[in-house]
Amino acid sequence: MVLRKSPYRVWTPLAVAAFVAVASCPAAAQWAWKDDNGRTVYSDRPPPASVNTDRIVRQPPNKQTVLPPSVSGADSAPRPATDAKATAPAAAPAAPKSLAEQEMEFRKRQQERADAEKKAQDEQTKLAAKAADCERAKGYLRAVEGGERITRTDAAGNREYLDDAQRAAEAERTRKLVQATCN
Repeated sequence: MVLRKSPYRVWTPLAVAAFVAVASCPAAAQWAWKDDNGRTVYSDRPPPASVNTDRIVRQPPNKQTVLPPSVSGADSAPRPATDAKATAPAAAPAAPKSLAEQEMEFRKRQQERADAEKKAQDEQTKLAAKAADCERAKGYLRAVEGGERITRTDAAGNREYLDDAQRAAEAERTRKLVQATCN
């Protein structure tokens, strides 16, 4: 009798290994630096401006990451950017943007695009409503000018028929409506 290995015994170690590999990926994008007390600080954000570059132990491998400028305005030792192009003379264009700045710009562009799409959709809805109103007014004008009997309901709910003078007035009013709506 031949015993076969259960497929669970084969796939379970592979699944655990894959989970460990995936779970450890975010740890690679972390900062590490020594604080004033000599303790190592780990964070997913760059260190504060008061931390000198010689105390930074590890930073994400992204070439475009630039340490943020001093927010407090305090005089601290200048820290060079991680990209050699960013330390070029002042004649060079702006330094590469940090991931946070790129994310903010992306979200801004995304919001602007959504606003533009909403504006275009609202404009299209207005045009469609205006076209429907125009067609409705033209249809009513054809009915008024066609010679068919037209009735109205008064405030009491009684039906009344338009005579020739009322029909002419209604036709004139509808022409003005068509001219205003369809142009």
